[in-house]
Amino acid sequence: MCGICGIWHFASNEPVDAELLARMTRQFVHRSPDEEGFHCEGGVGLGFRRLGDIDLATSHQPMPNEDGSLRLVANGEIYNSQELRDRLAPRHTLRTQGDIETILHAYEEHGVDCVHQFRGMFAFAIWDRAQQRMTLAVDRFGKKPLYYALDGKKLVFGSELKCLRQHPGIALDLDYPALDEYLSTGYVRAPRSIYRTIRKLPPGHTLTVAANGGSRLAEYWHPRLCAPPEHSQASIEELAAELRERLLEAVRLRMISDVPLGAFLSGGIDSSIVVGLMSRLSSRPVKTFSIGFEGDPNDESPYARAVAVHCRTDHVHEIVKPDVVDILPKLVRHYDEPFADNSMIPTYYVSVMARKAVTIALSGDGGDEVFAGYQWYRRAYRHSRLQAFIPGLLRPAVAVLARVFPPDSTVHRYLGVIDQPPTCWGLAQEYFNRGRRARLYNDWTRTQVGESDADAGREAIFESVKGLGYLSQLQYADLVGFLPGDGLVKVDRASTLASLEVRSPLLDHRVFEFMARVPPHYKLDGRESKVLLKRAAGEVLPPSILTRRKRGFDLPAGEWLRGPLRPMLEDLLLAPGARTATFLDQTGVRRLAKEHADGRMRHDSRLWALLCLELWLREFPQPGAETGASRHTSPESRGNPPRPAAPL
Repeated sequence: MCGICGIWHFASNEPVDAELLARMTRQFVHRSPDEEGFHCEGGVGLGFRRLGDIDLATSHQPMPNEDGSLRLVANGEIYNSQELRDRLAPRHTLRTQGDIETILHAYEEHGVDCVHQFRGMFAFAIWDRAQQRMTLAVDRFGKKPLYYALDGKKLVFGSELKCLRQHPGIALDLDYPALDEYLSTGYVRAPRSIYRTIRKLPPGHTLTVAANGGSRLAEYWHPRLCAPPEHSQASIEELAAELRERLLEAVRLRMISDVPLGAFLSGGIDSSIVVGLMSRLSSRPVKTFSIGFEGDPNDESPYARAVAVHCRTDHVHEIVKPDVVDILPKLVRHYDEPFADNSMIPTYYVSVMARKAVTIALSGDGGDEVFAGYQWYRRAYRHSRLQAFIPGLLRPAVAVLARVFPPDSTVHRYLGVIDQPPTCWGLAQEYFNRGRRARLYNDWTRTQVGESDADAGREAIFESVKGLGYLSQLQYADLVGFLPGDGLVKVDRASTLASLEVRSPLLDHRVFEFMARVPPHYKLDGRESKVLLKRAAGEVLPPSILTRRKRGFDLPAGEWLRGPLRPMLEDLLLAPGARTATFLDQTGVRRLAKEHADGRMRHDSRLWALLCLELWLREFPQPGAETGASRHTSPESRGNPPRPAAPL
């Protein structure tokens, strides 16, 4: 786990300010506390920080190739590096035992297309002096972040947004369509960032910038689901056996390390099968970690203990009483952009606990997206079954009649949307829907958001794969939206704050590509989800884990907002000087808070999202925010997107 950053003054070749580069690099000391390195030549400067995990003695960065014409900074792990080393050794001098050097020599042989060779999680930048170009890349699922700002004079990039904030030449104007997306989903999805002039490199993409300022953003991999399924003739036993072997290989590759390694263990099937396979591959007990919250009615510790006993792990379980008043501002600051998923709190606590014993932890992240485990997939299944019994012409009338029932009733929940496609359950996970957002904005903000509509953006994702069934559509939307925008961000930021590296074998791209060809009924069959994964786990886990009902951390956010967080809510979000009052209708915000406090309606997720936004704005204030504009922009350019760079 590392942090990388860089500056290239391609227009002027002006030397990079070494102090500025050092300041940018040190913004992610938490991410990579063991070592730092710099390289400057002409108008190029590269910075690097490292958490040592493989080849601690020799894999120093920025790393040169044999003749010094290339310089590499990279964050992440290349799990098939030994295979690549064997292939590269006859033609290259390999001076380290580490995995990162394989990126450098693969680039020498394949150029930008080298990304197809790698099996892992990564974000890297290569300065090519001979070609006078900079290449940036991120892994297929976007496990490792990379932000960049590109204008007609310079390229600035870094692993975290806070390092780009250090550069005085980057304007920090809010991107209001990104704000609209945040209030809808609770996160900002690539390629947007919360700032207009800063972008995130999307998953499975490369960005190449040339000396004339031309640039090429290219997609090299996409999470494609197949229709019709290629494995439709295979039996479930055959598919389960193949999946088990693929998972075993993915786990084995991620256990390669020169430092202590363990695993998160919640007791759910995703983390449990990872631990089970690790135990098969390890000659000593695997270190496993789980936490619970005081008074949590969904305590999963008995399931985690059952797996730990079955797999003979060295298990540690802690009951946590979170100091939410202290931890929430700390996490908001660290996440860099507004982020509303409150499960960042347990993720941080389990990361801190694990870091006391290990440097790397394997997790079950990605299991719900790859194997179809989310509850809205099951709701969509029920929806499709109901639609089969109600003729299409009658559905609008049934929907209208059902809406007279209480909103929390089953009749209202299912029949009230019976005239919509089953994918509507994927849109139901939002914080503020289209109507609520429109009512919440003030007039000035409505003009800035303009035609942008986060709901329409997600609807367009479903439309782009309309030839697939509803389950594949929902999976696809989560694979390109929720997973890289929320799930992976949550884990990356929480774990790096604890200086812990987390690896996700269920997101091995070869595992995904296998599952993409599996018939949908082997993923979700009636009320049973993750059908094939459970069958594959039958030889690894106890039956109690395979048949248990899915749970998750049910954080008492509503109680916190009525209790320990209420003073913060009133002093910051509801105060006359609230930063959000610049673009939100304060009367509407106070109404939400009152309805929640009175118990008339549950607005815990909405108020949580607004409080996180308020804390973020106070941590990273907008110059000129009181007028709704930033000092960085002229009146003519406010609200306009940055101009794209010229093509290569």
